[in-house]
Amino acid sequence: MNTSSLPAGFAALALITAALIAPVAQAADTPPAATGDSCIALSEDQQIVRAGADRDVLLRNGDQHYRVVFTRTCSSAVTSRRLAFETQGESNQLCGDSRSELKTDRASCTVDRIEPLEAATFKRMARQRGR
Repeated sequence: MNTSSLPAGFAALALITAALIAPVAQAADTPPAATGDSCIALSEDQQIVRAGADRDVLLRNGDQHYRVVFTRTCSSAVTSRRLAFETQGESNQLCGDSRSELKTDRASCTVDRIEPLEAATFKRMARQRGR
């Protein structure tokens, strides 16, 4: 074995290892992928924050956090006692691309898109809306 090639071999191994680890570390800090095409199965453990919001609501579904944006103003979301997401007649499913609606006491509001949020961002936005 040529001893002069050992440092170069270790350097190459270190570079390969770093390249393999970097995407995994980045994925841990990244919120779930945008949900324009996919749907979210809603659990019983959910929270909808709607204070002062007629264009969107904040949604916590278990340990996942989202901003749900409507296609138009949804003033009934601010005052309604009942809020429920529905997709083509199916309860507890939320999809973007105008496939889902937020059902309220008086109206339905079409969901334009669902934006994933970090938990800290969700908490900060919810606090700001509560003021």
